[in-house]
Amino acid sequence: MSRAAAPEFTKRRIRNLTITLASTVLLLTVFYSQNQSLGHASFTSGYLLYGTLLFLTLLNLRKRLSFLPAIGSAKFWMQVHIYVGLATFAIFASHVGWRIPNGKLEVFLAALYLIVAFSGVYGLYATRVYPKRLTRIGTEVIFERIPQLRNQLALHARQLVIETCESSDVLAKFYTSRLCYFFEQQPALAYLVHPSSRTRKKLIHEMEDLDRYLGTDQRQVREKLTQMVHQKDDLDYHQALQGRLKIWLFVHIGLTYSLLLVGLLHGILAHAFSGGPS
Repeated sequence: MSRAAAPEFTKRRIRNLTITLASTVLLLTVFYSQNQSLGHASFTSGYLLYGTLLFLTLLNLRKRLSFLPAIGSAKFWMQVHIYVGLATFAIFASHVGWRIPNGKLEVFLAALYLIVAFSGVYGLYATRVYPKRLTRIGTEVIFERIPQLRNQLALHARQLVIETCESSDVLAKFYTSRLCYFFEQQPALAYLVHPSSRTRKKLIHEMEDLDRYLGTDQRQVREKLTQMVHQKDDLDYHQALQGRLKIWLFVHIGLTYSLLLVGLLHGILAHAFSGGPS
């Protein structure tokens, strides 16, 4: 973001937060007034919460209808999605009476909502931070092509080492003992959870130590292998961060629809056992 655009961005964020906070306070005041007058604030907040969740699902529909600019830009819908989503925390808390719900269905529904809500917060963080981290690598990689690119890189490294075996077996032995597994295997679960450059740095340091045993031509091959180690590590990093984004989106959207179904059941039962709002 440019320095010129930063003040406008800050101004817009403050405005949106102010509108969201004012609207939320107004809604909470309405719920409180209904409770004080022995009304059915739980039904009002429940209807509003369910309707809000339905509205939030429209963002996914908007992405599918990108050819219709008249319904607003995707950026606008995302901003609305974020601030309306934040407001649901207060609506939910008011709906459950600012306490831990009773009953198995209510507890399950509350847990489902909280998972969806906090996964949305995580998604807000991830979609802002992860793309910037990947951009700093300097290479763009399509997630679905990562296995193919990894296999090509492993094959190239193997061929390069085989060609070098005729003049020196130092690189061949190092490749067999240290690099073969690194190039041919997918990143471990621990790496996907917490990506680290520790393995890459260690391998490169060990390869540089081999230079004392290598001639000029072999050192050039070693430098190429070093570049390949960087490329493999970059692919693993892309897989870790892009994979998180894809898993997050799958979980967030999937659980949202589950929340709507369970919420509908909860509403039907609430009406059946209470007679509905008067």
